[in-house]
Amino acid sequence: MKKLMATITLFAALALTGCGNVTPSADISPTATTEATTTNEEKYKLIGEKNDAENQFAVLLSNKTQKEIIGVTVKSGADDKYPANMLKKDDSFAVNESRNLYYTPSSISDHALGNNGALANEEYTIKLTFSDSKTAELHQFPFTDADLAEIHLDGDIAYIDYQSRVSGKKYSTKDAENMIKSTEAVTETSTKIEEETTTSEEEPEYTQPVYDEPVYTQPASTYVEPTTTQAPVYTEPPTQAPAPTEAPTEAPTEAPTGCGDNFLFN
Repeated sequence: MKKLMATITLFAALALTGCGNVTPSADISPTATTEATTTNEEKYKLIGEKNDAENQFAVLLSNKTQKEIIGVTVKSGADDKYPANMLKKDDSFAVNESRNLYYTPSSISDHALGNNGALANEEYTIKLTFSDSKTAELHQFPFTDADLAEIHLDGDIAYIDYQSRVSGKKYSTKDAENMIKSTEAVTETSTKIEEETTTSEEEPEYTQPVYDEPVYTQPASTYVEPTTTQAPVYTEPPTQAPAPTEAPTEAPTEAPTGCGDNFLFN
């Protein structure tokens, strides 16, 4: 998505600048121009390897970034990632140095082929790695129109000034690169917000609750065993009533004579 937005933005920038490529640039140094038109290509070191392939591009690059470049790699729109570094090990592209860059596309996207199979418009991006490990990209590099290009750096944005092979005019990609950078920043912010929103709206994952198996405990008994009272032992009543005690039959032999001298009947 970011790549698509950046490409759309770049096309808009190119359309607004009038020449179908980039905005007019300040003059490229006469020294560089002279070097570009010289036939003595052996005076410059190479970036990449020169071969006899019909689709190989060649452009003379001048490092005007004020930084040492330790990595250069190019990919087409059909490539998923950048290939290996085109600078050899322990080699660096020095400040104010000029080198011939040779690039042969390993693949092209289907939309870049015309009806006759010839290579039509294709997007090429150059990635630069500096000695401080920072990187920058040159988008839509004009391989088909530039014989000579100066690489410049504005903050962390790289751009080129070049002279058109077709029109002979000089152009700069600075405005287009700034526009792409701004678009990428907006796209990254929007993507981040969208991801955060999507994450927050997702249904929470259901987790099966864990139930502990209940442990059955015998309840304490509240029953109190009643105290057993022993039944009374039944005793058979006697069948014969006891004989009454016999009253004395003999009367007293002598009646009392009174109670002393004052007894009434005496």
